[in-house]
Amino acid sequence: MIKQIDLKLGNMRKAQDFIVYPESRDDGDKVLIQSDKRIAQIDTTTGEGLLSTGKGGHQGFMMLNSMFNPIKIKVDQATIDLITGAKPKSGDAIGAGVFLA
Repeated sequence: MIKQIDLKLGNMRKAQDFIVYPESRDDGDKVLIQSDKRIAQIDTTTGEGLLSTGKGGHQGFMMLNSMFNPIKIKVDQATIDLITGAKPKSGDAIGAGVFLA
């Protein structure tokens, strides 16, 4: 099933459970993670990324658009390892009877 990781990024007051999305061929080394209130895109090579402000987290991908002023973040290697370890891979179950191709 979908893995969740507990993270505190950027200016967050407390940690939240994030879902790690499967990698996209278009994003290269960037990984997308989302909680109930935040969404972030992190480059697993450099550790640099963007984090939504937390206002209206349900708007998802729009929160990383420049008009919502995302926060620039830098994560350490331990966090990158945690994120990449939770990333769904081909053959993983991502829902009831649904498997990642």
